[in-house]
Amino acid sequence: MKSHSIRFWLQRVLLLMLVLIFSGSQQSFIIADAAPPVNAQASAKARQLLAYLSNVPAGMLISGQHDYLEAPDEQVNKLQQISGQFAGLHGYEFGGLANQSRAALREQRKRVVDSAIQWSQDGGIVTITFHQALPGTPRTWKNVQAKITQAEFNRYITPGTPQYKQLIADLDEVALSLKTLREADVPVLWRPYHEMNGNWFWWGNKQNYAKLWDLMYDRFVHVHHLDNLLWVWSPNAPNAYSTPYNRTFPGIHRVDILAADIYNNDYRSSYYTGLLKLAQGKPIGIGESDVLPSAKVLQNQPNWAYAMTWGKELSAANSQASIRHFMNQSNVITREFLHESLR
Repeated sequence: MKSHSIRFWLQRVLLLMLVLIFSGSQQSFIIADAAPPVNAQASAKARQLLAYLSNVPAGMLISGQHDYLEAPDEQVNKLQQISGQFAGLHGYEFGGLANQSRAALREQRKRVVDSAIQWSQDGGIVTITFHQALPGTPRTWKNVQAKITQAEFNRYITPGTPQYKQLIADLDEVALSLKTLREADVPVLWRPYHEMNGNWFWWGNKQNYAKLWDLMYDRFVHVHHLDNLLWVWSPNAPNAYSTPYNRTFPGIHRVDILAADIYNNDYRSSYYTGLLKLAQGKPIGIGESDVLPSAKVLQNQPNWAYAMTWGKELSAANSQASIRHFMNQSNVITREFLHESLR
């Protein structure tokens, strides 16, 4: 009870600080201090969320939990059952991986969208990942990991080719679901084509990866007017299996948030400092992880805005005791805290 009370009052003090940040005469200063969204037409809610992420106090961390397309609330509810706390950030999936029909995939995405709307209304942050199968192929994990050459990749980003038309058709289908979130005024941390500096996805380690990013950005922003999106570039940590961050970076003018994917408890400082430097003051996060970051990691790497545990790795890589401890630390931001801060 004593540790819970300390956590409660520490978070109330931080809440008061954030309320002051986002109220009255202070608001224009803080928003001006944070980088504006890369989309000049970004919605007011998207701007507010980006400003919040840009001002998470050093040493504080928004907790996050990912769920799969077929069961969009399973793991986030499990986290709550174990720890008594909801994550602040809920990760969702839009990619079809089970050879679904188009109708089945639409229905699954509808359930994701319904959950995301409710999550946002309850005060949480929504992020969506898109494991896109190679356009024109069945929607399976194998086709997300399709091995294609640079020349083959080029056909997908060259206007007028059959491959390009297939890619655009996929993007337009995804845009339908994102428009529902836009109409509900739900800001989304949109995280497409992640881990692009590894070779395990069809878009990975391509010389002109930025053209694919720009193609989606232009389609979503200028054609579909998805002004509720904040653009999250999420490379793998540049370990033995991945290239350095800068080789696949689409540019600071196309990215709102930078988030590294870190597995096997490999929270080395170079991953953090390298991303922090590349971000030029924009928010950074841990886009995916298995082992929850320790107190020492958070102390030595204080500018992570959030960390999202990936799906079933929550229980596979962490004991229930460690999950409870992590979620009830005074410096870990839960959905309840966010609800009061962002309302």
